[in-house]
Amino acid sequence: MRAEGTTTGYVVKMYPRFSETFVVREIAAREAQGERIAVASLRAPTDPRFHALLAGVQAPVTWIGENGGRSSQALWPLLGRAAGLPGFTATLPELLAEDVDVAAQAVGVALWAHDLGIGHLHAHFATLAGRTTRLAARLLGTGYTVTAHAKDIYVPPADPAVPARVLADAAAVVTVSDHNVRHLAAHHPAARVVRVHNGLDLDELPYRAPVGRERLVAAVGRFVEKKGFADLLDAVRVLRAAGDPVRLVLVGAGRLDGELRARAAGLGAAVEFTGPLPQHDVVALLHRAAVFAAPCVVAGDGDRDGLPTVLLEAMALGTPVVSTPVTGIPEAVLDGITGTLVPSRDPQALAGALRRVLDDPELGRAHARAARARVEQFFDVRVQAARLREVTRAVGCAAPVGVG
Repeated sequence: MRAEGTTTGYVVKMYPRFSETFVVREIAAREAQGERIAVASLRAPTDPRFHALLAGVQAPVTWIGENGGRSSQALWPLLGRAAGLPGFTATLPELLAEDVDVAAQAVGVALWAHDLGIGHLHAHFATLAGRTTRLAARLLGTGYTVTAHAKDIYVPPADPAVPARVLADAAAVVTVSDHNVRHLAAHHPAARVVRVHNGLDLDELPYRAPVGRERLVAAVGRFVEKKGFADLLDAVRVLRAAGDPVRLVLVGAGRLDGELRARAAGLGAAVEFTGPLPQHDVVALLHRAAVFAAPCVVAGDGDRDGLPTVLLEAMALGTPVVSTPVTGIPEAVLDGITGTLVPSRDPQALAGALRRVLDDPELGRAHARAARARVEQFFDVRVQAARLREVTRAVGCAAPVGVG
């Protein structure tokens, strides 16, 4: 397909990042519909593991340090190079008042975009990437958009004015759930918010009816509080204590690794910690599992999931899901129809829900069929890509506040 229009520059904190397959999938889908994409990564990737999804992306990737924005020592020569940019004079006082590393990277992004002839900047997350993109767009005299996910809008920042400026000045703020839209409307009324769900490439996720599966619960995610894995381990303990032979496979890693392993003490072979797995291995696990559990919670610092991509993947693959009504999850998991919802932080209720699905294969099959249909209707990445293209077209000529 012939590329159309100008190049969109994606600005992300780190690319590729093993836990952010949604960014890779989104870029690939937009390219498949004829868009030209280039990626600026503010940090060099540190994880040697990469998903096979990357093979489907054509976008060139630039670590912004290659453009001189890696360290504070680069700021002064960068400012000299940026003096000819349209918004330089208006933006200079703000750059000089900004954290020096952020300022250097913002100038680096602006020069990268200028050199490549990029016509529009889009940031993923309203924190570092959004903060940097806002300044870069001001230097260029162009508009920008940002996708706000979860932590970047729910965890109170050290300086609330920083993300508030990012969201208010964006030509459009994309977010992944109606729950997020309501939250942003209440807390950032100046933001122009558009809901675009995270999408899935359903060709990669073949549906298999949950027939004859082992008594296995699967869970996937970073080992952080908001995933609720401590509650899941407690629920498995409840089931095992009642004589249920259920097993749990827990995929992921993170700062709570030691705490979760200690919590699993005494469960022995009933719990398997696999570490992080590539996408094809996650798909294989979900096709084996009788239930996928996503017992999400609101963390003590306010962090929470927007709408976990792996939950949607399980629904697409035909694995019955049990989750909690956190943020956007009820938009995908309709209790009793496309899955089961239980209160957060209630291991007893979670154990009961898991047992019901495990004991009633027909219930699981009914949920799985309805879940696949809902994902096909609302979470297809091709629909998402088309919507994002519409958003970009609609705001393509909009300059950020105070520029132009």
